[in-house]
Parts: sequence; structure tokens; C-alpha cells
Amino acid sequence: MDTLPRAAAPRAQTDQELDARAQAVLGGGSTHIVRSYRPRIYVVRAQGSRKWLIDGRELVDYTMGHGALLFGHSHPEITAAVAYQAARGTHYGAANEAEIEWAERIARMVASVERVRFTSSGTEATLLALRLARAFTGREMVAKLVGHFHGWHDAVQVDGHGGPAGIPEETASLTRVVDPALPAVLDQALGDGKVAALILEASGAHYGGTPLPPGFVDQARELCTRTGTLLVVDEVVTGFRVARGGMQELLGVRPDLSTFAKAMAGGLPGGAVGGRAAVMDLLGPAREGAEPVVEHPGTFNANPLCAAAGCAALRLIEETDAIERTSATAAELEAVWRDRLRAQGVPGSVRRLASIVHCELNDPDAAARLPALMREAGVDLFRTSAFVSTAHDDADIELTATALDHSLARLAAGS
Repeated sequence: MDTLPRAAAPRAQTDQELDARAQAVLGGGSTHIVRSYRPRIYVVRAQGSRKWLIDGRELVDYTMGHGALLFGHSHPEITAAVAYQAARGTHYGAANEAEIEWAERIARMVASVERVRFTSSGTEATLLALRLARAFTGREMVAKLVGHFHGWHDAVQVDGHGGPAGIPEETASLTRVVDPALPAVLDQALGDGKVAALILEASGAHYGGTPLPPGFVDQARELCTRTGTLLVVDEVVTGFRVARGGMQELLGVRPDLSTFAKAMAGGLPGGAVGGRAAVMDLLGPAREGAEPVVEHPGTFNANPLCAAAGCAALRLIEETDAIERTSATAAELEAVWRDRLRAQGVPGSVRRLASIVHCELNDPDAAARLPALMREAGVDLFRTSAFVSTAHDDADIELTATALDHSLARLAAGS
């Protein structure tokens, strides 16, 4: 039953009409570069593993809020927590108990975390982590790995060939970019003692899409310790999804700082930095004779609404078998995708990290076309990857298999 007030119900329009309106008022015609594909889809409702478009179509959803929705759309316990809090206020302009519980849950699940500071997004979390590392070490340089994504701020958008438009060369020069396929280069990048932090996706670039060489993270940890460089592990996507303690738990590595977002906030905006007390305590307040503090405001940091969703989601992650169940479902999806590629004779590969499945086609043009074909066939992927939730079931896997068969056949036929 639709419980939206009549005045809030969407007006009947087509995707094309909405797209025209978007082009007139939104920079670039969209609100996220990943959602700027064509033909664009407009969603009016989502529940569980499905979402419904303004033209009435129903899609199996594997974008899952860009990986934020481990429990699918509108999970009843998370929805109830948000509704309960919304009725009691969405922003107090003061501290609240939920922010403490949220931090306590993170610290309990992630062994390396002694203190937590909340932000409103993953990008803000990595920005704050690098600022803390610079303040703690007194160094200006940072290092990252080729292809690893840490948000859109200046220091991490550099990827080996300067920076995108809007990033000055002087700023780009403060980031050293290392190819993880050349381990000796990492030693050279950190060896002069000028790098404050090495930030990386411990899963490999794009949440496991391009895995790191075996032992690379252990080598990075040892090298950071030896050179006084802080190791920052980006768990924005992997945190609380691949394991309760994140990718660092699976690898047995203990970073100095970690960054989180997505699953930790239950589908609402939220990010966090967590790590060693000695580093995190630079966040103040200022004390006479103490180290200079890192000032970090943020109007919506750990606001009650997001904290309520985050606490509900982390409780479910900690106390249920959600991670194990989603990983098992993703293993079924992985097997189906691999079988369909083989049956259709399409060159490519399938890779899985817990509940994240990556499909890579050897032909770049085919890979670029696959998401649109899958949407036409009733399945929405995140590029050519899938985030599996607890809401996905055998019916979703079966529909996905049919959609993939149809899409691969069209690619083979050039249609």
C-alpha cells in the first residue's frame, strides 16, 4: 500500500521528460558521474531487491545504493529506526547518545579502531584521514595506488598523470602514485621519509575488481612502520560488508587509520574515520602545551537520523548472519555469470569478493554496452558489478541469468 501523502506522489512523466528537466537544472544533467549513463532511468519506489521506474518497469537491483544497502531497500528494522528518530528530531545541534553507540559498534567490530570521528560521506572520511596523517607526522606528501578510488577530493583524484580539471599542479605534486604491480616502486615512494600516509583499498582497486598482488598489503604495512608513514585502509565499500571487521580482518592487517561509509550508515549519508587513539586525539579540543589540533566541523556529522540508521544496520550486521548469507547468494550469482559467459562464448571473467560480484568482458565496447542491455532486460548493475543484499533470492538469480543470456546474445549479434 502506498503510504505517501497524495501531494507528495510523483507526477506521471516519462524518463525522457524527466531527463529534459534534469538537463535544464542539474550540472552535467545528473547528480553523480556514475548515473550519467543513457538512456537514464528514474526510480519512484524500491523495496527489498527490486525497484520500480516511472514508466512502470520493475528491475532487480544490484546497485544497492552503490553498495550501501546490505539489507536491501527499506529493511523494516532500519526503516523503523529512522521513522522513530524522525518523529523526535533530525538535528539537535548537540551531542546525542546514538552517536556514541554508533562509534562503540564500529570500535567493537574493527580491531584497529580505538577512536571514531564521523563525517557525512566516504570522500570526507578519506580527506580527514589524510589531514590527520599530515598533522600527526608533520609531513606533506601522501601516496596512493594506481586505480584505487578514495573519493573526489584533490589529493586522491591524482592517478599518475597529474589531476583532473580543477586540481592545480602544485596540489597534484603532493601525491605520489604507485603501481602495485611494481613493489620496488612503493619502497622508493616511501623510502625518503617524506610521505605522511599511504592510502589504499586493501581489497585491490574498486573493491576487489583488480586484486592486489599476494602479500602486498603486508609489505605495505611493514614498510609504513619502518618509514614512519601511516597506513590508511579505505573500507568505504568493504567495511562491514566483506566481514564484520572489514577487509583488514580478512587479511589480518592492522592499519593506523581506516575510513568507512556506505554499509555503516544503513542507506543514509554517513562516513567515519577510525584508528589509533594517538592519531585520532589530534581532533581536539585544543589544550595548552599539547599538539596542535585538527579542526573538523560538519553540520551533519552523526546527526540523529543517520546515527539511528547506522546503529540499526550495524546491530544487524553484528548479531545476524547477514554477511554469510549475502556471500552465499553472491557465490550462486558468480557461478551463474561464469556459466553464461562460457555458454555464450563471450571472452571475459567473473570475480567475487564476499557479496560483491564483478563481471569483466575482454571487449571494452561490449563491457560499456552491457549495463544498458541488462537494464532493458530487467536488471540494474553497478557498471558491470553487483552488490548482493540479504533481500536477493533464487528468483532474482534466475531472472538475472535470463537477462544475462539475452544481453550477451545481443552483444554477440551486434544489436
